[in-house]
Amino acid sequence: MQKEFASLKEKINEITNGKPVYYLANYGNWGDGLIRHGTLKFFDHIGLKYKELSIDKKDWILPFLRGGTVIYGGGGAWCSHWNHSENYVRKLKNRFKVLVLPSSYETPYSIDNTTFYRRDEFQSKENMPQADFCHDMAFFIGDDFYKGPCGKGVGYFLRTDDESAKQIEIPKTNLDLSKKGNYLTDAKGFFEEINKYEVIYTDRLHVSIAGYLLKKEVHLFAGSYFKNKAVYMSSMSHADNVHFHENYDLNQA
Repeated sequence: MQKEFASLKEKINEITNGKPVYYLANYGNWGDGLIRHGTLKFFDHIGLKYKELSIDKKDWILPFLRGGTVIYGGGGAWCSHWNHSENYVRKLKNRFKVLVLPSSYETPYSIDNTTFYRRDEFQSKENMPQADFCHDMAFFIGDDFYKGPCGKGVGYFLRTDDESAKQIEIPKTNLDLSKKGNYLTDAKGFFEEINKYEVIYTDRLHVSIAGYLLKKEVHLFAGSYFKNKAVYMSSMSHADNVHFHENYDLNQA
C-alpha cells in the first residue's frame, strides 16, 4: 500500500503548492472515525500543515477570505443512501481547490476545480475513470492498535441501517458497532471492541478493515451496493485472514 499513499502525498503537494490547506472530515458514524484517524496520521506522516474545520459556517469565514485547498474526507457518502459529500464539495469548489480523499462512487461525478480519489479498482473506477486510486485512509492506521494474538470466540458486527442488504438473520448477540460513535469518536474504543474476539462476522466495511489490521479471522458480507466487495478486492483479497462471502448464510461462512 505504500506506493499508493506515496502517490497521494505527491498529488497533495502538487495541488496545495504552499497555499493554505484545510481538512473537512466526512461526517458520519464511528467507521468514518477510523477514516479520520488514518487521515490525520497520514497528514502528520507527510508533514502537511493544515487546519481541520467543521461544517459550522463560522469556521469558514477566514478561510473563504484566504482561499487555498480543502481536502475533503473520504468515505461512502457518494451514494443514494448518503449524498451530503457532493453538496459540500459543490459549494467549496467555488472558492477553493478541492481534493476528495479515497471514496466509493455509486454514480459518475464531475465537479470543477476538484480532484477525486477512489478506493476501489472496480465499480468506482467504472463510474469515475478520471479519479486516481488509493486505499481507504483507515488502512493507514496500520498496526497502531495491534497487540498480538488475543480475543476469544465469535463477534457479530452486522449493520442495522438502510445500507444493510437485509438478507442476514441478525444474531441476538449482534453489536452494530459503527452506530455507537461518530466520526469524531476516538478510534481506540472501536479496535478494543473488535479485539475481544478471535473471529469477526460483519457487513460493515470498517469493522472488516479493523479486523484485518488486528489480524483477526474476518468474514465480510455485502451491503446494499458494491462497496464492501470492491474495497475487499482492491485492498484485502491478498490477506489469508479476510474472507468475502457472496451468500448471506452465517452458518455457511
